[in-house]
Amino acid sequence: MPGFGTQRGMRRETPPRFPADGAFVVQFVRPHTGNGPRPGRVEHVVSGRARRFQDATQLMAFVAEVLAALDGDQSAETSETQP
Repeated sequence: MPGFGTQRGMRRETPPRFPADGAFVVQFVRPHTGNGPRPGRVEHVVSGRARRFQDATQLMAFVAEVLAALDGDQSAETSETQP
C-alpha cells in the first residue's frame, strides 16, 4: 500500500523486525524411523553457511554461532563509524 504509515513525502527508515540475515532454512531427513532425534541440515540464507545436525542441540548451536558472528560484525561496523 503506497503511503501506508508514512507522511506525505517522507519515508520512515526503521530496521526490519525480521531482517534477512537472520533467516535459516532447516531440512529434516525423511523418512524418519524411530522416536529419537531427527537429523537434518541447516543453512544460513544470506551467507550460504550450512551444517548437518543430528539433534536439536546441534541445530541450535549452529544458529547461535552464525547469529553471534553477525552480531560481532555489526558491533565492529558501528564502532568504526562512530568517533
